[in-house]
Amino acid sequence: MPEARPYRRVLALINLDGSDERIARKALLLARLNRAQLMFLHLIEPEAALDGGYPASSAKSDAAALEAGALRRLDFLAAQLGAGEAQCVARHGPARQCFRELLHEWQPGLVVSAQELAFLPGAHDVLILGQNKQPKDGKPITRFLGWLGAQLLPAAQ
Repeated sequence: MPEARPYRRVLALINLDGSDERIARKALLLARLNRAQLMFLHLIEPEAALDGGYPASSAKSDAAALEAGALRRLDFLAAQLGAGEAQCVARHGPARQCFRELLHEWQPGLVVSAQELAFLPGAHDVLILGQNKQPKDGKPITRFLGWLGAQLLPAAQ
């Protein structure tokens, strides 16, 4: 069986919500294991209610301000994780289009995301890290499985 080639580029799709640190950590780990370049990407979808009615110059400056704010948050996340090697990128525009353009420019081998999106599949591997939700019922087996999972998974640092 042929040996798998390591990834040269790992892209983490960061939503800047509760899942961002987990996604960033996993992508950082995979990038370091493969000695790959790492990118943290945040896509900012335009909102018709906010974008409509503005003159063109105002819309461009608003988009630039949103991208600058997202970049500050991505840089902070990278600094928190000790991921100084991560390239941080924020793009404002239709998510599918921005994602496809970035894929064409950067050509990652692996994309790490918190959710499955229609535009994710392509000429790269995709790793979806779903939400870890604690069960709400009090059944003994459910409590035991929750406890077991907590013992096996390292706590976030």
